[in-house]
Amino acid sequence: MWNRFSIKIQLIIFMTLLVSIVEISTLLVILNIQEKDSRNNSIIDANTISKSLNNDLLKAILNPNADMLADITNSLSAFKKIDGLILLDTQHKPIFRYGDTKEISLKQETILKQKTIFTDENLLIKNSLEAENYTFGYTLININLSQYQEKHKEITNTILLIFPFTLLLGIIISIFISKSYTRPFSRLLDAMKKSDPTKNKITIVQTSAKNEIRELFDEFNMQMEQINNSSKEVRLLNEEIEDTQREVVFTMGAIGESRSKETGNHVKRVAQYSKLLALYYGLSEQEADMIKQASPMHDIGKVGIPDAVLNKPGRFDDEERKIMDTHAKLGFDMLKNSHRPLLELAATVAYEHHEKWNGSGYPRGLKEEEIHIAGRITAVADVFDALGSDRVYKKAWDDERIFNLFREERGKHFDPTLIDIFFNNLDEFLKIREQFKDL
Repeated sequence: MWNRFSIKIQLIIFMTLLVSIVEISTLLVILNIQEKDSRNNSIIDANTISKSLNNDLLKAILNPNADMLADITNSLSAFKKIDGLILLDTQHKPIFRYGDTKEISLKQETILKQKTIFTDENLLIKNSLEAENYTFGYTLININLSQYQEKHKEITNTILLIFPFTLLLGIIISIFISKSYTRPFSRLLDAMKKSDPTKNKITIVQTSAKNEIRELFDEFNMQMEQINNSSKEVRLLNEEIEDTQREVVFTMGAIGESRSKETGNHVKRVAQYSKLLALYYGLSEQEADMIKQASPMHDIGKVGIPDAVLNKPGRFDDEERKIMDTHAKLGFDMLKNSHRPLLELAATVAYEHHEKWNGSGYPRGLKEEEIHIAGRITAVADVFDALGSDRVYKKAWDDERIFNLFREERGKHFDPTLIDIFFNNLDEFLKIREQFKDL
């Protein structure tokens, strides 16, 4: 999904996210520091209050008379942050209470154990009353945190007020930077789209940059010139080579068939059948066309078979069959040294079109998908046309006999998928046969 966006948009999003992360992280750090600072200050204030009243509270524990307790109440009233206080003796029994002590009473045991407890709005803290290294009692104080929270809230609001402006500034900067970085590439991409050196159409890109961008542009311009200078010659040469290959392949295939007294239309029909099978099998148009062009060479090896064997009007004996079966290997040997894709495929077709799906074919006894798809396709196309044509050793079979054989040999001689394709599209195969019938 990320790659669907342009580089410019990606940079803007990335830098905006980066600015947002930095700002949010900074905000969280500041808030965390402020919260810790507020808590520390509240603890310090509580300890300060406790120390300032330490002597009076000690007197109250030792001699808890009414006048003393009244003085303590009067002193505590000066500290607005104190919501409540409980004075305990060493046995944790209350001696004196001041203000709202409900929450302190509810959590007294926890305060005594933990010494400091923070709630949403209050600090509950325990302080010891000591003199001469001896503890005489304890104070449990409830400090109201509203003043600290107000200060904390004020700082937070200030930061939140600044946040959108800094984010907007970050977005503006990211847009500017992204444009600066992507503009040269956009120009280069636009030039690439407009240029077609194979048609003598080139867009030269210029830049005032003196860094890697200039090197990139100069290299692009030079490459376009070189491609333009050589593409026309290469294109013409390739077209000539491809035309020559197709012509040679078809002509050689026809020569191979003519030696066995077969018509040139046999290789035409096999080529058309092969392409049709390939397309329905799911191969691309280019792959199917390659098989069509290579299939006429399936019997090229027959040029190396003696006429006495090749054109014998009858069944071969064992020795003659061995000689005849060598034509697949002979055809492969004739073509195997070529590095042209078409001739390489023709060599494979010549070598494997007599292999069988169940492994009983020749020359190597390959089975199933060990056999190249071009070999499997040509096998079906060749047998269908051969059985329906007159040969020196037999008369043409009628269609029903051919179809029965195909059904019997499905999964034995032939790839079952290809046989299914053949019967599912039989009308198209018969149309090809009629179009290229022997005269």
